[in-house]
Amino acid sequence: MMKIAHIREPGQNKPLMFHPGCWAVMIVGIGVLGLSGWALSSRSLVTIIPDSVTIAPISALLFILLGISLYLAEYGVHDLRFMIVQDVLLIPPALIGIMVFLMSFFGKSSIIHWYIHSPDQIYLIAPESSMSPASALLFLLSALGLYINRYQFRYAPVLAIILSSAGAFLIIGYLLGNPFLYGMSIKPTSFLSALGFLFCGIGQWMCTHHGE
Repeated sequence: MMKIAHIREPGQNKPLMFHPGCWAVMIVGIGVLGLSGWALSSRSLVTIIPDSVTIAPISALLFILLGISLYLAEYGVHDLRFMIVQDVLLIPPALIGIMVFLMSFFGKSSIIHWYIHSPDQIYLIAPESSMSPASALLFLLSALGLYINRYQFRYAPVLAIILSSAGAFLIIGYLLGNPFLYGMSIKPTSFLSALGFLFCGIGQWMCTHHGE
């Protein structure tokens, strides 16, 4: 029978940025921003960086679930009801992540097309609402990291480092003008998603050390 490996009180004297709840709010904010962009048909809200790929609507929704789950990981650790809610919220990111990632191997994922106007201008044609297989894998790792943060506490920092490093790597690619997977036949991870995974990694890292 699995037991909770670590019980911690939310810190009272640390700066706000060291609280997992702060990063949880920012993760939810990314999800809300992405869904708002789709609802308002605003490309700038779903890309942030001009002429880049859009965050998928399902990805935006999963970030909201992950953000709430991260918040509960800090403040709901003493209440079984909150812990059950957290586990339920982690199911969609895990299952959808597995499904999309496996579909990409069996050729069932949406193939995107690129229009090359010039060596410096490459445009994404379609479909913009699909999830990147890379994002699917990172969603799975995000859900797994939050889960083992409670049950196998010593392994949680490893996934936190992987997530934050992956997010930072993807963001650096955008800043350098050479995003990961651009020009290939599968959809790259959007800038908003990359930012979300960076925040997820940092938030989980803070959660593993919160109260120490």
